[in-house]
Amino acid sequence: MKLKIKTNFDFGKLSSKMPSIINDYLSGYAQGTEVGSRQNIDSGLADIKDATKKWRRSKGYPEYPPLKASGKMYNSIKANKNRLKILDYGQWHHEGEVPTTKARPFISSTLENEKIIDKKLNDAIEKSL
Repeated sequence: MKLKIKTNFDFGKLSSKMPSIINDYLSGYAQGTEVGSRQNIDSGLADIKDATKKWRRSKGYPEYPPLKASGKMYNSIKANKNRLKILDYGQWHHEGEVPTTKARPFISSTLENEKIIDKKLNDAIEKSL
């Protein structure tokens, strides 16, 4: 008795398409992180100190929300191909490396975006196989 086995997938084809699939995934994630990070800032984070509010008033900046005094850092949050770009001090605020304030983790993608890009990733892998 002979057995004949046929397959309908090709890992070689998937292997050649993986760099493009990964790049598309990272690009989608960067775009979602741009939107999500701005939403996090707009919705407000931990309250700011009274001294900071006083300083903001003296400079003509709004007291609320935190991390959006002049808007310079907020406006610097941009998805560029498969990377997220932000002014250096944005990362410092996110991680708590600013000596006068605690960490305000705001850099994140939206949940809806994560679901969409995960589905696109799975679909692209299935199609390539």
